[in-house]
Amino acid sequence: MASTVAAAALTVTITEQITLNGTTYDQNVVKAISGIGNYTKSIHTVTGSGVAHNIAEFVPVASGSKYAVEDLRYVRVTNLDDTDRVIVSFSSTSASAGLECKPKSSAVLFDKRLGAATSKSPISTTSTLDTVYLYNPTSSGIDVELVVATI
Repeated sequence: MASTVAAAALTVTITEQITLNGTTYDQNVVKAISGIGNYTKSIHTVTGSGVAHNIAEFVPVASGSKYAVEDLRYVRVTNLDDTDRVIVSFSSTSASAGLECKPKSSAVLFDKRLGAATSKSPISTTSTLDTVYLYNPTSSGIDVELVVATI
């Protein structure tokens, strides 16, 4: 049976609005990602400190809850908590890049490639994303939203 889902463009808009001393420095960046046929949005409760939570896996061929990495076009992780931070790790077989997401902030990827360095140096190579991990450094549960868009 053929799919009846028609692919569509996902539009991501980043808007910054600020006026300092009477001067406006607003910026609006719009990114259109064509051909999106799969869009998933889920909320995960990340329990207390000391445990890493695997919330998304990317493999060569989609299977069950795992996404096809070659089809990946967009990932967003948003900390929905209003008090506590969460650490988001985007990992591959050879690198892991981590970001601290303060309350009500997001980490966004528009590509499946990432790199990391062990010291203060530029990153010159990248590898393919395979896992998104969350780590909660506090003792309370934190709700995090995950959005994944694939072709």
